[in-house]
Amino acid sequence: MRFRFLARLALAALLLPVFAASAREQGQPVLLISIDGLHPSYVFEADKLGLRIPTLRGIVRQGASADRVINVSPTLTYPNHTTMVTGVTPVEHGVKSNAVFDPEGYEQGAWNWYGSQIRVPTLWDAAKASGLTTASVLWPVSVAHPAIDYNLPEYWRTKKRASDSHLLYAVSTPRGLLEKVEGVDRLFDVTANPEEWSFDEKLTNVALAMIGEGKPDLLTIHLTGLDSAEHKHGPLPMNDVAKETLERTDAMIGRIADAFRALHPDAVVAIVSDHGFHRVDATINLNVAFVQAGLIELTGAGAVKSWKAFSWSGGGSASVMLNDPGDTATRDQVEAILAALTRDPANGIATVLSGEEAERNGALEGAAFLVDAKGGFSMGNALAGDLVRRQARTTGAHGYRNTHPEMNSSLFVVGPGVEAGRHLGTVDIRQIAPTLAAVLGVSLPTATWPPLELEEQVAPAAPVDVATPRRHSARGHPTPGTRTSRSPHAGAGR
Repeated sequence: MRFRFLARLALAALLLPVFAASAREQGQPVLLISIDGLHPSYVFEADKLGLRIPTLRGIVRQGASADRVINVSPTLTYPNHTTMVTGVTPVEHGVKSNAVFDPEGYEQGAWNWYGSQIRVPTLWDAAKASGLTTASVLWPVSVAHPAIDYNLPEYWRTKKRASDSHLLYAVSTPRGLLEKVEGVDRLFDVTANPEEWSFDEKLTNVALAMIGEGKPDLLTIHLTGLDSAEHKHGPLPMNDVAKETLERTDAMIGRIADAFRALHPDAVVAIVSDHGFHRVDATINLNVAFVQAGLIELTGAGAVKSWKAFSWSGGGSASVMLNDPGDTATRDQVEAILAALTRDPANGIATVLSGEEAERNGALEGAAFLVDAKGGFSMGNALAGDLVRRQARTTGAHGYRNTHPEMNSSLFVVGPGVEAGRHLGTVDIRQIAPTLAAVLGVSLPTATWPPLELEEQVAPAAPVDVATPRRHSARGHPTPGTRTSRSPHAGAGR
């Protein structure tokens, strides 16, 4: 199936002038697929890594690609996926972490699942307002989003049992669609997902069902197998499980894209990711220091009884919250503890930021401090034991500040109106939403970053009647400071 998709890409290249002219008048359907945890080097250095990913490499060769995408801090899944569909930072869209801050455990491990938590319009809103049909598979922060017609949101109770399927049936739309898809009744059943890619295979079946029944103009999909493999075994090149998972994911992308292009021959396909990975050999548990300093009081069972300061892990970084933001004595005490820990390189702390600077760099709203770990370390939430806990085996993490090159994410775009081999250079993740809005021909005015230039500049056309509304082409607008040229990676798939 992946080779059929590559053949369709070649056919689209032949028909590009026809499709591009049409797109300038009416916009183009968009398939947006996120490969959670995909660092751009995995695609550009596929030969070096021994990866067989013909679909992704074909997209690089026949479309436009970014050297790297600078994502938002923290480099977590939920904030970055929300930025990809809104074009704004977590401070603006309101989703600043994956999990809900909950020192006492009242939320029972809840995450920021709900579409109503997004404070600004999304691509789904813009498409729906223009009369387009929308669909989404496992996109974060999408439960009950009113602008998604066909929706399987990311949501769970146990994340381990087949019974979670009943929960998905309740929150997915339209009612009855999921029950028709093979394997969805055991989507979260660990015994039905023996491999890291097994879960994504079921998601692929859902996406194909949505394409067939809903015929969406905008389809957003979140594939998670690569991320899972890297969390467990570390990033490439050390991880053979991640290697095979990415190869399987490449085949799934071919199947989905082939079906979407069969429905919409003029479609634009965008492959994105939310973050890369660091290898992790030790965790830093700041709360151990806070317990020792009397800032956290524990019950006899070792749970939190009360707290003055608490470190909330976001993977590679942590937000330090004060129970009373006005408690200057506790703030000064925490600052001194963090300064002492940072002076010892063995503790693995890279940076400590405070106040507004901390929030601008990914801390939770109202956080007193943001602590960013060095590569090789991640932040933990343990309340007892060693401050720095060495691991028996290497794992992987993200959630660091976006200043770590290893956290860079990906963008590859292909379709009529997109120049083959186009080089987008370094891209800000906030440019993805306005670029895809321009491709769709819809308005997303809250996304103020300029769209990327996906098409080679041509001589100005004859004047048109400005009073006549026109939908945008995939060209978008040039981006100040971003080099667009023939991609040095364009031959990578040959």
